[in-house]
Amino acid sequence: MAAGIPCALVTSCSSTFTGDWLVQHILGTEDLLVEATSNDTVRFYPWTIDNKYYSENINLCVVPNKFLVTAEIAESVQAFVVYFDSTQKSGLDTVSSWLPLAEAWLPEVMILVCNKVSEDEVSRQKAQERCIKHGFELVELSPEELPEEDDDFPESTGVK
Repeated sequence: MAAGIPCALVTSCSSTFTGDWLVQHILGTEDLLVEATSNDTVRFYPWTIDNKYYSENINLCVVPNKFLVTAEIAESVQAFVVYFDSTQKSGLDTVSSWLPLAEAWLPEVMILVCNKVSEDEVSRQKAQERCIKHGFELVELSPEELPEEDDDFPESTGVK
């Protein structure tokens, strides 16, 4: 990992959905260029955020296990993106083990990602309550309902 480059830590609390898969969709490619490897499990993907406000080079850092977070990674975390399995009743509980780390890092951006909320397992209300409690934004990759066009503050959906 290049020193001084901010990182967005990406992880998944689901055995069927990897952090690498989410990074593929963020980058818009299936061919990922791995910049460096630490412990053969932590992976860094360079990404340039370029919008009308600023341009910034960052690393998307895929960490499959919280015990693999080094001091260097922890110091560079500016965003935390965590996927959970909303089809399991315990889906939100699997994220809990990461919360003490996120609270210590105090990243400016925290995103809780799922495929779609389910009224049978993890409801939208339950997911949003957890997000509010811990300072996350909820992003559904494949929401059941699309926001109304006249909604001034639509929910974030999918990977662009």
